Amino acid sequence: MFSVIIFTLFIIFVFLKYFLSLEKNLIVSQSIIPNVDITEPRFAINNSNQKILVSAKEGNFLDDSRILLNKNVLFKSNDFVIKTDKVIFNRLDETAVSETKSTFISNNTKIKSEGFNIYDNGKKLKFYGNSVIILK
Repeated sequence: MFSVIIFTLFIIFVFLKYFLSLEKNLIVSQSIIPNVDITEPRFAINNSNQKILVSAKEGNFLDDSRILLNKNVLFKSNDFVIKTDKVIFNRLDETAVSETKSTFISNNTKIKSEGFNIYDNGKKLKFYGNSVIILK
């Protein structure tokens, strides 16, 4: 009789521990993406010369035309790659502005800057702040 009571208490303890761990995992998984409008946004800037693919981990709509891209933002074309952490992209003008540390990589050139501006439908690129240019 005593062993049946011990066994029953053990089973109840195991089930409680299991269900409490499920609840804890559910709370953790719900807090992974806080207040994100778009998860892993991907789109392209099209102009007459080239196509620039844009991707990020998170995106938030600022208004009807502007999107804030966050975490691992990547601009990639056949000619270059730009990496940064935060960009405001304007969907109407197809422009992008960043005021965070950015790295531009091309065939024989690497530029590290404090931000950049892609304008004129992706045809022009301007770097902000202190910039370091490495030519190979």
